[in-house]
Amino acid sequence: MKDLSGKYVKAIAEYGNFSQAAKALYISQPYLSKYIKNLEDELGIEIVNRKVHPISLTYAGERYLSYMNEMEQTYTKMQHEMESISNLEKGRLKLGINPILGSHTLYNVLPDFILNYPGIEIELVEESANDMESLLLEGKIDICLNMLPIFNPDIIYETLYEERLYLVVPPSHKFYNPNKKPINHIPFHPRLLDGEKFILLKQGLGLRRLTDVIFNEYSITPNIVIETQNIESAFRLANRGVGLTIIPESVITRNNIVNDSIFYTLGNPIYKNHVVVSYKKGESLSAPALSFLNMAKEKYKQF
Repeated sequence: MKDLSGKYVKAIAEYGNFSQAAKALYISQPYLSKYIKNLEDELGIEIVNRKVHPISLTYAGERYLSYMNEMEQTYTKMQHEMESISNLEKGRLKLGINPILGSHTLYNVLPDFILNYPGIEIELVEESANDMESLLLEGKIDICLNMLPIFNPDIIYETLYEERLYLVVPPSHKFYNPNKKPINHIPFHPRLLDGEKFILLKQGLGLRRLTDVIFNEYSITPNIVIETQNIESAFRLANRGVGLTIIPESVITRNNIVNDSIFYTLGNPIYKNHVVVSYKKGESLSAPALSFLNMAKEKYKQF
């Protein structure tokens, strides 16, 4: 069983006071203060400098936290090895998932994984791309099914597949051209989209980060009329003429939406959505995470 002291000391260092650290840890402030005082008495040295604001770790506290982090890494490595020895009869996979991918990509892989490894407990975590990167770096998830771009150099990834991105233009829009149906490359300079009404995903989501890259490339400032977390909602609203939107190819192929919209590809080369499995650089994957990665890669070789 892992010692909680490293987790407690790390929280104090991060938040700079006992109250906020206790709140983040879901324990009471008096309990945390007493725990740290007992730890200091046991070690015979102060690990928290209470004379400054915000409070900080002493040199001894920093060294203590460093050792606890090393112990945590050793414990995790031991867990991974035990899972491998057990031939994946037991274990847990903490899997991060981009919400957009949850309704199709995940379920091309997850049912087979569960069938092959029934003893592995699956913990799904659905968050924004920004939050998912933080969770990977903090070791709170093992592996993540998400989309490029990934900005943090401490996160590496392997590509599962790529698909085209489409600008959705409804019949009521001035850029609509029925002669261009159903799919063509954009017949005008994308800079002309500056100031147009757009339905976009919310900030921090993977597709929104890619959309922002496109806007920056062409100096487009969209008039954002709606932000949503649901890509299908963005697609449906665009079809009803509420505004333009940008969606991946899979959204069109998996939706039986009757529409008269036209779809334009963008960029030269054409912008694509890259779906990847990402994990923390320099750390070995757990046996369940490695098995999920290999299964996903093999699955998408068949498509």
